[in-house]
Amino acid sequence: MTDLSTPRGSGIRVFAAAIVLAVVVGLTLAPPWIAAPVRRLFVQAMTALAEPLVLWIPGGLTERSLNTLLFVPLGATVALLLSRRRWPVAIFAGFALSATVEFVQDSIPGRVPDPADVLWNTVGAAIGVLLVTLPRALVAVVRRAGQRAAAPAERVSVRG
Repeated sequence: MTDLSTPRGSGIRVFAAAIVLAVVVGLTLAPPWIAAPVRRLFVQAMTALAEPLVLWIPGGLTERSLNTLLFVPLGATVALLLSRRRWPVAIFAGFALSATVEFVQDSIPGRVPDPADVLWNTVGAAIGVLLVTLPRALVAVVRRAGQRAAAPAERVSVRG
């Protein structure tokens, strides 16, 4: 029997969120000798995927853009775990994780915390939330409009 309070596919959503969280934590908190090679691969992959966008970005902004991109999947997966109306929680989760990471990085030798990263990571989480929330809201609006359009026809057929 299916629990009606649990959305279909939530196990996959939780798994995806856990994977994204593990990647973010690994890239941001691992010692430099572990994180550097992985980070290099991440930068190469992001550069290859977003090359037209990254090419025109000056050097200092590339780092900010990559910080933003890192948190987009986190915002999206957390938003998928929540109801449509609770989307601000996903943005707060991105902020909270980022602030925690920057705080913890201060105690890891070779890691350099940057308070500006909290802003860019939170922006990335917000973008991820929007990528999930806007289509969900659009589907809900279309669904409501369809229900309203069908409702008068049903009333007429019941009376007739």
